[in-house]
Amino acid sequence: MSFEPRILSFMCNWCCYAAADGAGVARQNYPPYHRVIRIMCSTRVDPLLVFEGFNAGADGILVGGCHLGECKYVDGNYLAVVMGEVVKSIMRVLRMDEQRFMIEWASAAEGNKLVEDLKKYFALIKSLGPLGEKENWTHEEKKLYLQASIELTRNMQFRATYGNICKELKKMGDFSEKTIRQKIDEKLTPIIKSKLYEFEIKELLKDGPKTIDYLVKKTKGDVQEIEKILNKLIKS
Repeated sequence: MSFEPRILSFMCNWCCYAAADGAGVARQNYPPYHRVIRIMCSTRVDPLLVFEGFNAGADGILVGGCHLGECKYVDGNYLAVVMGEVVKSIMRVLRMDEQRFMIEWASAAEGNKLVEDLKKYFALIKSLGPLGEKENWTHEEKKLYLQASIELTRNMQFRATYGNICKELKKMGDFSEKTIRQKIDEKLTPIIKSKLYEFEIKELLKDGPKTIDYLVKKTKGDVQEIEKILNKLIKS
């Protein structure tokens, strides 16, 4: 039996959801392996929801919002861009294919565009295979990494720093890709690595002592980072 990917989409009520509704009324076909959650704005999608979606069995997650500059809530979709970069930063640390997460923009009148975007995304995810296949994860590693991502995105230090970055970018009025990535790399990526590795190490040590080499291999971190976390755990 051929693989049919499971796609989860979060769609803005005012644009992409309306476009999908219009496409349905017009009897335009798009892949059936696609579940939609209607939201009031793309900015309401939290990194926690994305990784809970992957953990629930999604092979790909798409966020659909209004074109930049056309958000009903002024700058909501610009904040969604920040969210997207944060999600991809986490995916990079996990060695997870970033193509499994995507943001698309469409107006309520662009049902045709949305359908074509969905078809292309479906084909892309189908080519990647089930979540974990291209990543070369075992079943146990997949469970470990996704649970670690959920624990990270629930962490108050992560959430406070993420919120402060959004506030800072909004105050600056600069949502350029370069500035967003610079702020995330500077202020959030160290926290992402630290919290992910810490959770993973705690889980790996539950069934007994492990060598440094084993922990480095499983977490994908470097020796210095892993030793630093182990020293912290010993002292705590």
